[in-house]
This record gives sequence, structure tokens and C-alpha cells, in this order.
Amino acid sequence: MRGIRILDMSRVLAGPWATMHLADQGAEVIKVEPPGGDDTRAFGPHERGVSTYFLAANRNKRSIVLDLGEPADREILYGLVPTVDVVVQNVRPGVAERLGCDEPTLRALRPDLVFVSLTAFGNEGPWADRPGYDLVLQALGGAMAITGQAGSPPTKCGTSIADLTTGLFVVQAILQGLLHRERTGEGDRIDVSMMMAQAHALAYHASRFLVAGTEDVQRGNSHAGLAPYDVYPCADGWLALGCGNDRIFRRLCAALELEARPEWSTNPGRVADRERLDAEVRAKLSGLSVAEADARLADAGVPAGPVLRPGEVVRHPAVDTVWVEHATLGPIEQLAPVFRTRTTREIHRAPPLPDGDRATILPEAGPHHGDPRS
Repeated sequence: MRGIRILDMSRVLAGPWATMHLADQGAEVIKVEPPGGDDTRAFGPHERGVSTYFLAANRNKRSIVLDLGEPADREILYGLVPTVDVVVQNVRPGVAERLGCDEPTLRALRPDLVFVSLTAFGNEGPWADRPGYDLVLQALGGAMAITGQAGSPPTKCGTSIADLTTGLFVVQAILQGLLHRERTGEGDRIDVSMMMAQAHALAYHASRFLVAGTEDVQRGNSHAGLAPYDVYPCADGWLALGCGNDRIFRRLCAALELEARPEWSTNPGRVADRERLDAEVRAKLSGLSVAEADARLADAGVPAGPVLRPGEVVRHPAVDTVWVEHATLGPIEQLAPVFRTRTTREIHRAPPLPDGDRATILPEAGPHHGDPRS
């Protein structure tokens, strides 16, 4: 991504999450914030006045605050647009037009611009004007109805899964737009809807309804189509294990000295007899500590693992972190990029202070005279 410049006008999580991952891979990202800064700067918890939420999605960016209701600040924006390859926005229909930062206006300044519009419900249709947050999209997107124990109230995922999955689709949209431009010389406009992203995140649940006309229900941690596949109690905690095929189940039987009943030899048979099978797995695991059970199943090649707290996750041997120097907090530790390529940054910039890079960004905004709309 080196050599690619992105003007990130998005806020909160989905858009900033997307652009941060591209910044990790070498893209140069200029974060345009409104007066008062990105909303998430006010999201708690705070460490010495700095939002740890904001820190999670804004590494390797520079920040400038622009009040697009002011002509002088729009001039700065118009000077920056010809220097960038991508613009990312997440405002409701009509807002960008009112502020003078809509796609036709910005494309007049950079014809081959890749313009990505992120909205809750799309730019057209009866829901287009409605706002949305992660919680609302988890509810409307179907996941909340099938999460939680049977009979429990609708339950959201513990992390902002609607924002995070949408952010990955935004990354895909940016890359698609850049590839199209490379092949054709043309810019592109790509609309990413959080609602459509959540419908896709339903995956096989959506397919089941569209093809068979049936819906899944809340079933705790078990799986409608696999068994054993659940979180089971051990003597001192909880262990997740999943048998995705018959070979793995045979290994599970050997590791736990579980009777390999003929009716359990295939997955459909195990699913049909789930209650009895789960009861026997629970009985075998209840006498073992989590560490003992985990070691035994790992040695047998059975996918399994303990339920970890976030603090344990970031110290897991398969998880890497990096240190960055923050202007207020000093050295802080963050999760490393998910993967490394030849262009992944070796040295990372800490998330910026609001308007913290104005002095370096302003000289990059070429001279511009007048509103492109006039």
C-alpha cells in the first residue's frame, strides 16, 4: 500500500478500523476530524484523558480538524483532494452535499478518485436517512436474535462485530476501487452498507432461510449442524471444543476414552443424539482441569481451547503486539498488524492528537480557488 494516500473523513469505528489496517500496510492516511474531534475520543474508558477506544482504530494516521461549514476549511479540503487516491466517508445522504464534500464535487478535483461511502442502510431506499450504531445493526442484522442461551433476551456480541465486519468490507471496497483504477484509469464510487454487511455476516443462516425457509434459534454455544461443538465445564473452568468431521470425533473418543457408539459414527447421527453425546463429553471433562483437558485434546489433534479473558488473549503466544510513542501517554502497547507483507510498516505511529498534524498537512494542500460546485 506504499504510495497510496487516503483521506479518511469517517468517524467512530467501521471506517477508521478499515483505514487503520491499510495504514498498517503502508498507506498514508490523513484523518479529517470535525471540531471536537472524532466521536470516539469521548468514548470511555480514558487513560489520562485519552480514549482507549479511539486508540484501537487510529494508528498510523495524521490528524487535521476541519469545520466544513466554514469556507476556509473547505478550501483546505479541496486542496488536499487532488493529492489523495481514496476518500472514505460515513455520513447520511444529503449531509455531504450540504457540506460540499459529496462525490461529484470531490471528483471534479480528482477525476480518478476512489470514493467510498459508508452508511448504515445504503444511499437509496426507505431506510437511507436513518442513522445506525453497532448495537442497532446487530439487532436489525439478525445476529442478536440467534445469540445467547435458549429463551434469553436478545443478546449482542461482546465486541462491536457489526462495525468490525463492515470495516473489513470497506477495506475490500477500497482495494477493489484501486484495482479498477489501475486497470482502467478510471475512478470509482463504492457504497458500503452496514445492513448489507450484516446480512452477509449471517452467511449460512441466511442461506438456510433462503433455500429451506427455516430459521435457527438461540442455542447458546452449540452449533445447529455439528456435534459435539460447544463450551464444556471442566473442574476449574470452561473449554471450547469442536468436532467438524468424523476423523476428529474419533480422535476425541480416544483422547477422552469416550465410547464410540455406532450411532455417533457420522455427524448427522451425532447431531440427532446431541443431548446424550454432550452429557457424556461433559462427564469426561468434569474430572479434568482446563489445562489437563486442553493438553490432552491438543495432543490428539482435536480443536479445543480455554475461554480466555481479553488480557489473556493479548498475551497469547499466537498474538503479537507493537509499541508506539504517544504524545500524551508515552510508550503504549497495541496489537500488531494481523499479517505482514513486504510493505508492512516496521515503525508505527501512535494514534494522533486532534489536529495534531495540521502543521505538516497544510503545506500538502495545494492552492485552490473557489468552490468546485460553482
